[in-house]
Amino acid sequence: MKRLYIYLLLILLTSPFAFSQSGNERIFYSSLRPQGWDIWIADNQTEKIDQLTNHDALEYNPVISPDGKWIVFTSERLGNPKIFIKSLEEKNETRLLIDHESSMQDQAVISPDRNWIVFTSTHEGQSDIYRLPFQPFETLNVDDAINLTHHQGGDFRPSFSPDGSQIIFSSDRNHPIKAHPIFVFAMRRTADIYSMTIDGENLKRLTTNDHWDGSPCYSNDGEKIFFYSGPRDSYRIYSMDTEGGNQAAISPEGINAISPSILNDSTLVFTTVQNRAFRLMSLNLKTNQVDSMFNSTSNFLGAKANKNGLITFYGGQAPSEMAYNLGGFEGDLLVKGSPYTIDLNTNTVDLYAVRRAFAAPPNPTDHTLIFDHTDVRGLSDAMTNWAYSLLAIILIYVIFVGTGNRNLHTAKGKLSAILFFNVMAVSILALLAFVLYYFFIDQLAPINTIRVYLGVVALFLVLCIGFTHKNRTRILFEQLRNIFVFNLASTLFIIIVLPLLIQIPIRFYEVDYNTNEVTSIYPFTKPSNYNPLNGMVIDTKFNPSGSDLLYSVGNFRGGPSNQGDVFSLNLSSLETTKLTLSDFNDGFGDVTTDQSKIVFRSGRSGFFDIYLQEGGTIQNFTSDEHRDNFPIISPQGDKIAFCSDRLGTDIEGKVKTMDLFLSFLHEDGTWSKPKRMTDDVGQDAHPHFSPDGDWIIYASEEGGINDEEPLVQSVIFGPQIYGEIFAIHIDSDKKIRLTHNKWEDGAPLWAKGIGKD
Repeated sequence: MKRLYIYLLLILLTSPFAFSQSGNERIFYSSLRPQGWDIWIADNQTEKIDQLTNHDALEYNPVISPDGKWIVFTSERLGNPKIFIKSLEEKNETRLLIDHESSMQDQAVISPDRNWIVFTSTHEGQSDIYRLPFQPFETLNVDDAINLTHHQGGDFRPSFSPDGSQIIFSSDRNHPIKAHPIFVFAMRRTADIYSMTIDGENLKRLTTNDHWDGSPCYSNDGEKIFFYSGPRDSYRIYSMDTEGGNQAAISPEGINAISPSILNDSTLVFTTVQNRAFRLMSLNLKTNQVDSMFNSTSNFLGAKANKNGLITFYGGQAPSEMAYNLGGFEGDLLVKGSPYTIDLNTNTVDLYAVRRAFAAPPNPTDHTLIFDHTDVRGLSDAMTNWAYSLLAIILIYVIFVGTGNRNLHTAKGKLSAILFFNVMAVSILALLAFVLYYFFIDQLAPINTIRVYLGVVALFLVLCIGFTHKNRTRILFEQLRNIFVFNLASTLFIIIVLPLLIQIPIRFYEVDYNTNEVTSIYPFTKPSNYNPLNGMVIDTKFNPSGSDLLYSVGNFRGGPSNQGDVFSLNLSSLETTKLTLSDFNDGFGDVTTDQSKIVFRSGRSGFFDIYLQEGGTIQNFTSDEHRDNFPIISPQGDKIAFCSDRLGTDIEGKVKTMDLFLSFLHEDGTWSKPKRMTDDVGQDAHPHFSPDGDWIIYASEEGGINDEEPLVQSVIFGPQIYGEIFAIHIDSDKKIRLTHNKWEDGAPLWAKGIGKD
């Protein structure tokens, strides 16, 4: 009987049905983070540099214990950042020092007496500063840590006083969130320097500046505090006394300086950054002389000095652009360490971080992603040879004007006539240039719309030609007629060649994220009426069956009247269908499994509203003056979610924050009033349904920021500062934060599971 069971088990294991079960469901999200950082160590006396870690995942923020025996640092090798430890005396393996299932731990420091380790963590929601006993041979748990700051603001970069009694840190707690000066949908923050005792008591605010003050550290005698401060990309190192007085810049102006650390009584080290190139510098505190620390082409940053002369830092060689991640960030398509698994109780999902501004959408049926790419990096790249004809027109026009002036002088025309001729010549050319610039470049209007306005200019020129021709016996009108005729010819020429002036070719690529094999699959050809400057792909996703790719083409930050549309690409026939039919800003489409319902955002009413298209019927789903965006429809077609600023917080009169709203389909075919699903001080955006329609994932600023804004933005700019991915279970309203890190995570997409390879 036992042998029979063994035979049955072998038959079951070798059966093709044994592995037919699909794997975990998959969540892909964009993540604006660097690649290729390891931990390095150097001897200040010999300047010998050694690489201490060599791991695919990001590793940063190292610090050496005061006795010089241990190095503690942050690693993302387990997904969310965790604190690891490594012996500097023995060749033992790196191991996890502080553990927790979900939250991040970062920016560790060790007290001078080696009794405590202090670090930042999102254990209770926001970035707070925690304390644990420093036990290098144990694995510690954040559940046992003491939260020293307990504040809804973000607290960052703790540092001990030389006697270990005080902790200084930066915090954005006392500054309101501000609108970004360029990106109206983004937020920015400001921080000050604070001090507290080692038990979190006697909190003191030491700075009250309008710029970010960050990364404080004490002098060796404990009499001064050093920190960086200043406007973006113009940071300088400052000093002050321990009560916040006598603040003064000590690093030279013109050197962008961040992350100070005291090396000895006369020298401070810091990081300088320019065009995302990082170098470690030394600052002589007596002479204010600045020198480069190491002769290296690698990006090194975040130095921490130890009293034994050792300096730790992180960085490495910047990666190159890869064929399987064109137009994204240099390096790999997926973040090293992807995927990692999250248990949602009802679902187990694998999280994949994609190193692109929008996540390359996953095919629901296989291990591939699709991304779009163009070689165009700027306007000069997009200009065709036809664009240079505009320069020829200007040169010829100058000749015409010069000839007209010569003829007027020869005919001894009056000075007033010559002046009038030149004013008219400049005015007509300016009118043509204004129409072309305003509608073609500024408003990004459709080609046919621009042609209509150019046609009005042409008609005006015809009238001018008729008038001047009638009075051609006068030399002034004869010369003006020539100018008008040339302008008319130029206008008609531009009307014809307008779509050819600028070309931005876009091609879709498919990449197997297991093998990095990439295939060019489709060149997108814009419709003839499309403004070529307005033809960027701004959103892509698959329909639930995986047969079609939905993508929006248009202007991401444009207004309601800008041109935009939703397209569908059948991946079998490679036929493109335009799903929205208007000259307004249509975009961000989503479709049900049976493709019977489509939702999208449109500005055709003069405001951004959500529209539902079912068969030949198009319904304005929201129909109000609020800004609605990023609509999605459940695969089953019974729920619609979107983002809206209708109940948002007004930030400086420049932007209102957006929240997530949800509507349900009633049995009688009507839809419920939108229900508010999120309510926090930041932006919530880019929702997406789970395959079963029971969950919504989205990007949110609810968790605040987890590191000093200038440090992260110096590495890679993310306008929606440090968004994280959240999930909401619709029936229970249970909310789970899926990502905890200092990078901007956004635009999540949830795909069904597939069989293992």
